[in-house]
Amino acid sequence: MDATKAQQIFGDCHRRHRELALQLKDIGFVWPGSLVSRYLTCGKANCACHKDPASRHGPYLYWSSKVGGKTVSKSVTGTDAEVVQQWIANRIELESIIEQMKEVSQDAFEAASLLLREDKTEDSHLKKP
Repeated sequence: MDATKAQQIFGDCHRRHRELALQLKDIGFVWPGSLVSRYLTCGKANCACHKDPASRHGPYLYWSSKVGGKTVSKSVTGTDAEVVQQWIANRIELESIIEQMKEVSQDAFEAASLLLREDKTEDSHLKKP
């Protein structure tokens, strides 16, 4: 890859990084874990939920995450479930943007390294008598 191509790649990386950084400002609150839906059996021995899995009660929504190295689950309902789901989606989007920024940074680093090597090579030619 020549220096011109490396400069173009570096410029493209810089532009893409700025675009990704702009997306960060719209993310909002973030929340760890996931929201899971469960169907449960009740405590009544004669209830249909004990005989037929399709008759289980639910769905009940639970937020689940690791806290202090242990899995924690908490029941969430209604508006709380909607808020948690949005914040989890925001976190997933944030992580995706960060991952893309890392990839762009890697490409920029490779282009910049090539440009620096080119500069050193040109400088060494200038210093020869």
